[in-house]
Amino acid sequence: MMTATQTSLRDAMYAMSLAKAVPDAELLDEYARLYPQFADALTEFAVELVIDSLMHQGDEEDIPADAEAISDVVSRVMSQFENQLYERRQARAATAPARAATASVENPFAALDRPGFRALVSQLDVNSVFLSKLRDRTIDPISIPRAYSRHLAQEMDEDTDAMAAHLFAPQESVAAGRQLYKAEGKPVAAPRQSFEEAVKTSGLSEEQQRRLLSFQD
Repeated sequence: MMTATQTSLRDAMYAMSLAKAVPDAELLDEYARLYPQFADALTEFAVELVIDSLMHQGDEEDIPADAEAISDVVSRVMSQFENQLYERRQARAATAPARAATASVENPFAALDRPGFRALVSQLDVNSVFLSKLRDRTIDPISIPRAYSRHLAQEMDEDTDAMAAHLFAPQESVAAGRQLYKAEGKPVAAPRQSFEEAVKTSGLSEEQQRRLLSFQD
């Protein structure tokens, strides 16, 4: 079986023409990603196939015989074709980094069992409610003082950048092992609290609140 690097341009064109008689943006995008070294040539080939198909449609397709009118139809169809291809590639370029970033972020709390979590609560001098908010990323990361993010990383023996990446990642519930849910069972991202709001609504003592808020920039 030939690999993508061993396949010639002629083989790639032949395979694409067999896949679909008249290629669309989705098919071209697939083959351009499969054979990136032939992307430009495959695009030109796909355009030629679409134009050829359009030019040879029967009278029932109501294609005007006038050469100028045919040119207008071809231009319009090809513009739509190329716009669809561009939109697919832009969408993939925008979502791929986000997926990769999310997939690569590890939650430093995930490895903690219940005794380990309770021990960290005591070590940080907070309570389980507040620590759960940090674990589940329900605090707006922009509002978390950098000094506290560094403190948290040091206490957990984590890299500072890795801790920041965790705090900025999408919300999740480690305890439940799934996304946060409302009563009706649909996955949602609950509104995030500010750091100050999280401190004041977690049932912490006044002394704990004062100490946490002292980290604010």
